Amino acid sequence: MPGSAKVEVVGVKETLRALRELDPEYKRQFNKDIRGVVAPMVGAAKGSYPALPISGMARQWNGRLPWNVAAVRQGVKIKSSTRRNANSVVYISQGSAAGAIFEVVTTGNQFGAAIRRRNPKVLWPTYDRYAAQIEAGVAGIVRDAEKTVQERMPAIWR
Repeated sequence: MPGSAKVEVVGVKETLRALRELDPEYKRQFNKDIRGVVAPMVGAAKGSYPALPISGMARQWNGRLPWNVAAVRQGVKIKSSTRRNANSVVYISQGSAAGAIFEVVTTGNQFGAAIRRRNPKVLWPTYDRYAAQIEAGVAGIVRDAEKTVQERMPAIWR
């Protein structure tokens, strides 16, 4: 179960669908711009993972561990989806199994309590620090994309 964070801006899915139909190259640029807005948060999150949360995570357990901080940092990804049933268009996820365990573990058992005593979660707190910057950047990019869609849309569609 990967950890993730989301920013919701109304109309993004519809704008992306229209961009894909009108100009696939501009849609690629849109995705690149969104990644640029989220990149500082992703970089901060990658740098926040501990070298080894607790000593027991260095051992092999069911193929999900040992903890490899490089793999955990590499597991933080920016993804996008415009599917109808998707909850968010742009999201950040932790793709590494060990990283996902680290993000979702709670203090309800000894393992989780030991991790949380020494290490806070990474993705949500990092998102909280960057939320205003991300929301403003995404809103600006969406406004520009909506303007582009309106300009390029044939008059009969308006």
